[in-house]
Amino acid sequence: MSRQSGSRRRLAAIASIAVVAVLFALRFWTLQRGESAASIRDIQEREGIPVEVAAAKTGDIEVWTGLAGTVEGIVQYPIVSTNTIRVADVLRREGDRVAPGDVVVRLAKTAPNPMLHSYSRSKALYEDALRDERRMRTLYDEGAVSKQQLDKAEMALDIAETDLLNAREGINLVADRAGIVTSLLVEEGETAMNGSPVAWVARTDTVRISFEAGSRQAMALRVGQSAEWFSTETGERGEGRITRLDLSADPQTHLLAGEATFPNPGGRLIPGVLVSMRVLTGDRRGVVTVPAGCLLQRNGNLAVFVVEESGGALTARQRVVAVGLRGSDEVEILEGVAAGERVVVFGQTMIEDGTLVRIVARGEGER
Repeated sequence: MSRQSGSRRRLAAIASIAVVAVLFALRFWTLQRGESAASIRDIQEREGIPVEVAAAKTGDIEVWTGLAGTVEGIVQYPIVSTNTIRVADVLRREGDRVAPGDVVVRLAKTAPNPMLHSYSRSKALYEDALRDERRMRTLYDEGAVSKQQLDKAEMALDIAETDLLNAREGINLVADRAGIVTSLLVEEGETAMNGSPVAWVARTDTVRISFEAGSRQAMALRVGQSAEWFSTETGERGEGRITRLDLSADPQTHLLAGEATFPNPGGRLIPGVLVSMRVLTGDRRGVVTVPAGCLLQRNGNLAVFVVEESGGALTARQRVVAVGLRGSDEVEILEGVAAGERVVVFGQTMIEDGTLVRIVARGEGER
């Protein structure tokens, strides 16, 4: 029993020593940490809160609004069949240039159903009307029929002739305006459906980019504003202008439709392709600007901290400012800061009006 009780006493003594050691170490760490924090505060109070500054400068500021849209030829139209007839021949290929009147697709002269409108049927009706008119004219000359009967025969011939001309145009599907065949929708032997396009023709030396803008974007857009399309993959870009904006937004989508027109030398923009673009919605020249990160919300106002020097000491002073254009990186200052003054870019959350500061980094324009 005596050995066991002795062992227990030794273990208890060791545990007590360990607890005292842990408490001592914890106390030492706490004191050290407090001294460290106290020393940092002392340094900041003595030398100032570290901040990064930039100089307000006089320069230009541009605001661009990003959009995306679909490329269309400046002239773009479908060639439409007016009959349900077999395609006899496709005379142009995609990429071919066409002039007004060039035949792109030729349809068969005979329709699969005699009741359908076709060149053969119209020609037969015309020839029948022509024979009837000649017969009535002979009878009229002999006094066998009245003038009214002759007039009816002549009118029927005129109608049949018009139908024949329409039928001839219906089998020769031609380009209305100059351009490039951008799409062929039928092949030889297929059936062209009445009212359906068989091909698309576009003029692509100049193109339109059709877009839809949301509420914030739409408020900044105006006809005539400079625009730029760009490709993030190739780095290509081109300049143009906004040429059309709808007078009202779509009541269901609440989007405003518009168009921008661009020269397209070399055909870099292909009709039907979705491209990125941006519009210059704000432009100021020779104004005071500061980095956008300087702005703070204080008591319902926009403000910045300006670093002022007096007697070799640097002090942060809060200034309420009035702003104009806001770019992604810079903001136009209308009132509150003059060009050349130093504004705090980083470190604002650590300071108040009148705080002693220390410049540890300088932004663009600051030396």
